[in-house]
Amino acid sequence: MKLYDVIRKDYKEKGLPDLDPLPPETPEPPVKVKKPVYREEYEGEPTSNWRKIIVIGGALLFIALLYIVGTVFVHATVTVNQRHIPFSLQDTELDVANETTTGPGRLSFQTMVVTDTVTRQVFGSAMTTSTTKASGKAVLFNQYSKTAQTVRSGTTLTGANGQKYLTQATVSVPGYTGTGTTKTAGSASVAIVAAGIGPAYNTNGTTFTVAGWSGANAKLFFGSSGLISGGQNGAMHTLSPTDRQQALTTLQAALTEKLSRETRSQIPDDLITFPDLQFTTIDTTSLVAQGSDIQFPASLQGTMVSYLIPRDLFEQAIASKAIADHVYPSVTIPDLGAVTVRSVTPLPTDPAHIPDSITIAVSGQGTIITQAAVPVIQQAVLGIPRGTFNAALLSIPEIDTATYSLYPFWAPYFPYKPSRIKIKIQ
Repeated sequence: MKLYDVIRKDYKEKGLPDLDPLPPETPEPPVKVKKPVYREEYEGEPTSNWRKIIVIGGALLFIALLYIVGTVFVHATVTVNQRHIPFSLQDTELDVANETTTGPGRLSFQTMVVTDTVTRQVFGSAMTTSTTKASGKAVLFNQYSKTAQTVRSGTTLTGANGQKYLTQATVSVPGYTGTGTTKTAGSASVAIVAAGIGPAYNTNGTTFTVAGWSGANAKLFFGSSGLISGGQNGAMHTLSPTDRQQALTTLQAALTEKLSRETRSQIPDDLITFPDLQFTTIDTTSLVAQGSDIQFPASLQGTMVSYLIPRDLFEQAIASKAIADHVYPSVTIPDLGAVTVRSVTPLPTDPAHIPDSITIAVSGQGTIITQAAVPVIQQAVLGIPRGTFNAALLSIPEIDTATYSLYPFWAPYFPYKPSRIKIKIQ
C-alpha cells in the first residue's frame, strides 16, 4: 500500500477530513534512444542490394536460357499405336479388272505364266521303232540393233554342236537398251525342231548362230537353248501302257509341284494370288518316254497360269467392304493369306485368252490395321504446345493412342522442323 493511502486511512480513523485525491498517475513516455549508426554498417547496405539484384538477374537469365534451349534445340519422339479393326466377310464379291483396261487405284489383276519341264530316269519295258526329230525352245538375243528384229518361221539356227534347227514360228526380238558396257539385249523365245532325224540333234543346251546374221553380227544377234530332246532313229526302248501311265502320274505330280515352286519364287512382294486363282495345264502329249538304252529319261511339260492382284489395292477393297463408317486412305491386313478367294466368273486357263474383268468372292476373318502417313503425323505436331499433343494426334482417325517424349524434357513446344520429329509406328 502506498504512503498516501496509509495517511488517508489514518485520517479517516481519527475523524479528520479526507485529503483531496491525487490525480491518476500518467505513465511517462519511454525515452527513445537513437541507435548509433556505424560507418561500416552504413557503407555495407548498398553492396547487399546489388548482390540480391545480381542473383535474381542471374536466375532469370538462366531460366531464359533454358527456355531458349528448349525451344530452339528441341527434338521429339512420337510413338503411335495404329487402329486395329477386326473384320469378317462371307462371299463378299469384288470386281477385278485386267490391269490393261483399268485406271489408277482400281482393283486390278495381271497374269503370270510359268512353263517348265520335269525329267526322270525310267527303265524301258517295251521296244518300238522310232524315227523322230528332236525339239525344244531357243531364246534369241538382239544386241545388233535398238529396233526390233523379225525372225521368220523356218529360219535356220546352227548350233555349236554343228546341228541345224528350224524355228517353228515368226517372232519379233526387241531391240537392245542402254549403251556401251551397260547394253542389255532384247530377247524372245521360239520353238525349234531339228532339221534331221535322230539322236544326234539331242542336247542338254547349246548356243546358235542365226541365218541372216553372219560375221561380226553373229555375235550381236544369236540364240541359246536348254534341253532339246526326242530325236530318235531305229529300235528304241520305251514303256508299256501300264508303265507309261504310272510314269505320267509321277511326272504330273512332280511337274505340278515344280510349277508351284517356280511361280511362288517369281511373284513380287506387292502382288498376291490364291489357290483358286491358279491353274495348271499338263501337256500329256509332250511325254517323251523312249531311248536307245534300257534306262532313259522321260520328260513332261506343263504350264501354270496365275491371276495376281496388287496387295495394297486388295487390302483397300476389303477395308471398303468391311468398314462402313470411314474410308481409310491406307490400310494393311497382316493375315491376308488367311482369307479365301474363289472366282465367281469362269477363268480361262489358256494364257492367250485373258478376260478384261473377273468377279471374285472373298470370305474369312482378320484384322485391318489403319496406317497414318509419317509426314501427316509430323505435320500435326509441328511447333504445337506440348499440352495440345493429345488433341492434335487423336484427330487423325488412323491413330488409336499416341505418346511423346521431348529432349530436353522442359521444352514447351514441339520442334518446328520435321527432321527433328522421329515417328515410331507400332
